[in-house]
Amino acid sequence: MAGRIRQEDVDTVRERTDIVQVVSQYLQLKKASRDSLTGLCPFHAEKTPSFSVSPSKQAYYCFGCGEGGGVFLFLEKIENLSFSEAVEKLAAEAGITLRHEGQTAAGRRAEGHRPALHKALAEAARLYNRTLVEGREGADARRYLAERGITAESIERFGIGYAPGYPDFLLKRMTSSYAPELLVEAGLAAPDSSGGLRDRFRGRVMFPIQDLAGNAVGFGGRLLPGEHTPANAAKYVNSPDGPVYHKGNLLYNLNRAKGEITKSGRAFLVEGYTDVIALDQAGIASAVATCGTALGEDHIRQLARFTERIVLAFDSDEAGARAAERAFEFHQRYPVQLSVLILPKGQDPADFAIASGGDAFLELAGSAIPLIAYMVDRTLQGRDISDAEGRARAIRAGLAIVAQLTDTVARDEYVRMLADKVLLGHMGDPERAVRMELDRLLSAPSASVSQQSQRTPRARTSPDEEVEWEALKLLVQVPEICRPWASDLDLDRFDKPIHRKAFEVISEAIREGGVVVSAGALVARAQELRGEQVARILAALAVEAPKSQGDPTRGYAEHVFLRLEEFSLKRRADAIRKELERVNPLKAPDEHERMFGQLVELEGARRRLRVAAEAVQVQ
Repeated sequence: MAGRIRQEDVDTVRERTDIVQVVSQYLQLKKASRDSLTGLCPFHAEKTPSFSVSPSKQAYYCFGCGEGGGVFLFLEKIENLSFSEAVEKLAAEAGITLRHEGQTAAGRRAEGHRPALHKALAEAARLYNRTLVEGREGADARRYLAERGITAESIERFGIGYAPGYPDFLLKRMTSSYAPELLVEAGLAAPDSSGGLRDRFRGRVMFPIQDLAGNAVGFGGRLLPGEHTPANAAKYVNSPDGPVYHKGNLLYNLNRAKGEITKSGRAFLVEGYTDVIALDQAGIASAVATCGTALGEDHIRQLARFTERIVLAFDSDEAGARAAERAFEFHQRYPVQLSVLILPKGQDPADFAIASGGDAFLELAGSAIPLIAYMVDRTLQGRDISDAEGRARAIRAGLAIVAQLTDTVARDEYVRMLADKVLLGHMGDPERAVRMELDRLLSAPSASVSQQSQRTPRARTSPDEEVEWEALKLLVQVPEICRPWASDLDLDRFDKPIHRKAFEVISEAIREGGVVVSAGALVARAQELRGEQVARILAALAVEAPKSQGDPTRGYAEHVFLRLEEFSLKRRADAIRKELERVNPLKAPDEHERMFGQLVELEGARRRLRVAAEAVQVQ
């Protein structure tokens, strides 16, 4: 079993890591206030940013879905890592050597498994690249790339390589450093028909694929055309899905392009690796491609973190249509404007960029058709609208698309467009006729508009829960003004179970390190010792603003803690009141009198606390 990373090393990694820098690798953040940056949550679909990061607290929280925590938990979630893997990754980036307690050699190997996969894939990319650039076997591949207009600079920039045709090119060179089982898991080797192993990629131009953080995760291999090419061989072969490669949520070149996408405010989504490279050569550094799979929701979700405009630039009208249809299924879940760019027949983005240049491509992109307009145009294409029946069928076909829009302004625009395209000149008020048909469709019993369900933040409705939550926020965010009350607090002050768990983390930290404990440390401590749910609550406490007018003062803290004590006394009084109802004053007069006296005392103390709380100057 792997030993536990020493706590002081975990603390050092956390202290030397800026959560804003880490989160910014995965989504675009914008300044919202003095201590808050916001962006689209990477953990659920949303149009309005509700994901908040606090630089001073070193914590994040989504007010839409309730996800929250510190930098380690964010990395665990976004990259599907274990806690130790997240610490290892950030430690490597910070140049920190980690020490482990009671770790065996087997434990060290298990803990370093994921980094080993990244390392093996990066080593394979270097071998392929060297073979392409320097090797005798790479001559045909070099010629092929030159014919495609790919320059030596691009080969270096994108790490393009070549996998020779023989079956053990990698195996011969890598098995001395990597176990064969790891090479299979990395997608670099595969079993052959005899039960042995062979290289997965053979006779192919290799395009290394990185994740958003720039880690090597896989390859796309393009079969090198030639007279010895097997007739049934697939043109492209990609790495198989595995621990580090997930084609459904990977976008080729996004790790390089994300900065330019954010700067330019637009992303070009293309089909092929060579399209991305040719556009980059033409001065357009904001292109990305899917990795051997159809366009999916996760691709749009990733791009929506960095831009509001996405142009689908595919090879032909058919390819554009298929991508548009897939994008239409989920585009309304994200705050993006999707448009479709159809290139001249017979050309792909690489052909066009090399032949005409980047400026011509950008000029053409200016005429890209909005997704819905494209879908409606395609639906109307080829329809006979020379008679009333044909026009009615065309209107209904177009409205089948328009009726799915949840944006009423956009719906009105496309109603007018449909009316102009199909009915203009055939009736006095075509727009009114189309609108009536839309209303009929929307009001039909079978009609339904899909609504994106989102988890809402944890509900806190009762006054005592609100006060408990506010007291916890003050303890996390401004512990220095809570000194007069913090040492006297105990679990009895908190009634809600999750609030009690959060207070346990806070009180343990106070006992060990004094009243003032950083919010980031509390979030990390909650995750390490109590689990993800408690860490999420601590993150919410760190990020959500107190209800005070302006920064909370000592007077505001006094008001909150007096109310907290008041509600604690109320619960005790209510408990005695219930017990008192079960005591017969005639059969047990002494017990009844004792309990009644306690109730009177508690109620008196509670009322005095309420008066004191109301008298406090909270500002």
